[in-house]
Order: sequence, then C-alpha cells, then structure tokens
Amino acid sequence: MPNTMIPIESKEQLNQLMDAEEVLVVYFSSVDCSVCHSVSPKIEALLEEIPVKIVRVEASKFVDIAGQHLVFAMPTVLVFQNGKEILRESRFIDFQKIERLMSLLFE
Repeated sequence: MPNTMIPIESKEQLNQLMDAEEVLVVYFSSVDCSVCHSVSPKIEALLEEIPVKIVRVEASKFVDIAGQHLVFAMPTVLVFQNGKEILRESRFIDFQKIERLMSLLFE
C-alpha cells in the first residue's frame, strides 16, 4: 500500500499524531511554492515502503503551526522521533539524508 501524505486540518490533529507515532514525517508546503509541488511526490515515493506516517502542513493556511516549528522556508521536511525533532531539511531537500535516517530508524 503506497504511503500517502495526510493533510493536517488543525494543530490538535498534528499534536495527536506527534504523541501517537514513534516516528513522524512532517512536510511543510505552500500552494504558491512551485518547488513544493515537485518535492511532494518524491517524498511519498522515497518513503513508500517504510512504515512511517507522513503529514502535510499547508504553511500559508496554518501560519501558527509553521511558526511553532520555526518553519520559514518552503518546502521544509521535519522528522520527529518520540515528539523530538531529529532532522530538518529546508528549501533544497537532501533526499539521501532522509533515506539514510529512515534506514537507521527502520532496520
């Protein structure tokens, strides 16, 4: 089953997922960000076989969530383990770094 991004609809929803998931990938994007549109399918493909939840936060809609996580550039990928940020990639996403981290977390 392909791993698809779950759109975040509220701060509470994101907080619940962060509490419930051991590892969570949070993808911040914006509708007017052309790079975001090309990065999104690459993230989904990269994590397709990995049992991790990926969520998408529309930063222009949820400015408070983006600010809470100090996200000021799009796209940004954050990886959380047990609620703590362990990886941050902004603007020029290093997919190999994300892949290496996932292989360590899900060996």
